Amino acid sequence: MKKPHAPALQEALFPAPPVPLPDLREYDLIIVSISGGKDSMAALAETVRHARKAGVLDRVITVFCDLGPDDEWPGTKELAAEHAAFYGLRHEVVYRTVPGPDGEPVPQTLGEHIEQRGKWPDAANRYCTSDMKRAPVYKLMTRLAAECRAGGVTGRPVRFLNVLGLRAQESPKRAAMVPFCRDERASNKTVRHVDEWLPVHDWDVARVWAGIAGSGMRAHWVYRYLPRLSCRFCVLASLTALINAVHLDAEGARKIAEREARMGHDFKHKMPMREIIRLAGQMPAPPPADDWVA
Repeated sequence: MKKPHAPALQEALFPAPPVPLPDLREYDLIIVSISGGKDSMAALAETVRHARKAGVLDRVITVFCDLGPDDEWPGTKELAAEHAAFYGLRHEVVYRTVPGPDGEPVPQTLGEHIEQRGKWPDAANRYCTSDMKRAPVYKLMTRLAAECRAGGVTGRPVRFLNVLGLRAQESPKRAAMVPFCRDERASNKTVRHVDEWLPVHDWDVARVWAGIAGSGMRAHWVYRYLPRLSCRFCVLASLTALINAVHLDAEGARKIAEREARMGHDFKHKMPMREIIRLAGQMPAPPPADDWVA
């Protein structure tokens, strides 16, 4: 497959501890969070490789956390499903829910959630991750644990391995993460035991793209323009990446500027979306998009 544009390596490469290989046979279910992005693709391919060796590929389930059509780049949800189908895996789609008019839960998009809170997320308060991704995945684990009990797992907590495509090179915070550990927030004494595994934690970006090329999976089109497949306008993205995003989705940028005005809170500190739109308008062609720490 043709390799899409790969982002430049960060100048400072954060040291990463070697990633241990857990015994996959010890887990009832192995959940791989996939976003359609390069790191989750590499983590999925690595998980499948080891699950096949261990004879437990049938225990692997993928999950996509849907942020909503205004925040996911076009084709992302479908591409994640394609990646799961590539390996013949069960695939789940989760999202944040809120009570609807009749009291029943209804999906809430990231944009709706931001406006409800009245402030944009930032590096110190990444509720976009905790509320839109982690919490819905934990709810999925509760449902899957009930399935396991109905299937005969009794007398002990259901054992989950939660697989994430997080890499040390992305930020100092991720560099400090332990690549294999118990997830205390997701675990409890009676229902489930959850371990977290970061199989590509010590990989650099060149190794990620090489692994994808070897897997045969298709990469997202946005990598021709941006170094990451994040939400369309990530509050942590570099200015050049946001200018590129404005060129790719001017209407989406306009909606964010309107949301800023309604909320009275800027998209980024000292960098409102209206200013990013103005800068993008001065450039007939977008500049090369810089990577960012996240």
